[in-house]
Amino acid sequence: MLIERYAKSVAETDQISKKANVEKRAEANPREIAVLGLASELGSVISAIKKNWLQEGGVLSSPLAKAELEEEIGDAMWYAFALAKIEGLDSNLDILIANIRHLQSEVTDQAKRGGRIRELFSDEEVQAFLEGADAFRTKRQRTLLDYQGLAFRTARTEKYTLLKVCAAVLTQLSAQLMREFLPDFETELNTELNDRSTEVVLGEIAWHLCAIASLYKIDMNKVASENIDKANARRNDGEATPLHDRLAPQGQQIPRYFKVEFRSVSADTVEIYLGEDRAGDPLRDQYSIKDGYRFHDVIHLANAAVLGWSPVLRDLMKIKRTHCSETKQNEDGGRSAVVEELVIKHVHWEAAQRAKHLHPDLTPYDRPLFPEGEEIPFSLLKTVRGLTIGHEVYANKYWEWELAIREGYRVFQLLKKHKGGVVGVNLTARRLEFTPPDIPVTPFQAQY
Repeated sequence: MLIERYAKSVAETDQISKKANVEKRAEANPREIAVLGLASELGSVISAIKKNWLQEGGVLSSPLAKAELEEEIGDAMWYAFALAKIEGLDSNLDILIANIRHLQSEVTDQAKRGGRIRELFSDEEVQAFLEGADAFRTKRQRTLLDYQGLAFRTARTEKYTLLKVCAAVLTQLSAQLMREFLPDFETELNTELNDRSTEVVLGEIAWHLCAIASLYKIDMNKVASENIDKANARRNDGEATPLHDRLAPQGQQIPRYFKVEFRSVSADTVEIYLGEDRAGDPLRDQYSIKDGYRFHDVIHLANAAVLGWSPVLRDLMKIKRTHCSETKQNEDGGRSAVVEELVIKHVHWEAAQRAKHLHPDLTPYDRPLFPEGEEIPFSLLKTVRGLTIGHEVYANKYWEWELAIREGYRVFQLLKKHKGGVVGVNLTARRLEFTPPDIPVTPFQAQY
């Protein structure tokens, strides 16, 4: 991938400034968020090395290590470019060009350090690097793979030793970036690290990330391309995935608008109605901790509204796509329903664990789950989407999964608060509507 194109894509997918505005705190400025994000991702790179070192005996060709590192290196490089943009450099290319310029200076330095470095290379190797550096700096279209190959020529160690060097130096560089968080007196007392410009630090980070990639035979062009695809998948581009049943006969489509009533028939039991007809069996929490899970069918409604997908709801409404036996079996069958229940249960567990720590003073029933303003971890989105591989809903974007979770729990909280209510499911608007149980609503009539 062209470095210029990658830098532009990072800028387009950058949500750091937006997040800082949402936080509305003086300390939540974009630069500090980017520094913390980069430090976190560098830690993830080192963690991936550690885990695979232990599990795979340090084998650099491990496919598990390669797959994990590709993603972690991509995320770390994204933050490095994002921080360069926030730093106000003339161009995001500066962190790579500056690093090549720095390496040229080191190799040609006549002082003791330069001499010691040159001892590790032959005259031919030094000359080849210098010529390659000049060509890189003047080349009009530079790719990340160009930089990766050129920078790796200056590696002073190899294999496992280089891997450990990269892990150690990335830790130091991370600490260097975070020195700015220290108050003045702490900076005076913590003098082990020399102050260097952000441009130089980011360039060195890029070098060591690419060195790790080279050791694992990872193509940085591929890493950058997949990283941008992932960033775009989470960014709300306003282009929702087309409804999966749009080509099915109308009677086999999920209605584009319909209403579902949740009636509490006892203190711990709820029934669901479509018009005057009850759908399914009465629901209870079926859990020793009373957390209101009996209302969780609203999450199925959110899946239908936002993702255009809910095999469980199709079964309740008896609208399976019988026009195509393969679709009926693969998308509307029992396995798909199990997948949806698994996804909902996993998300609910994650939400409940986070709420327990964020709101320890509230009862499990009253704790808000993924309310507006609380981050939904990207790791969770990756997990739940990954669970749907092989099913039509896998085509939906990360931002749609996030919206489905957010919308479902918004109304879930209202149902718990009011002990029931009527939920309008709007597949056209990709949202849910809520009416409390004591307010009259128009009769149920599905709209296609």
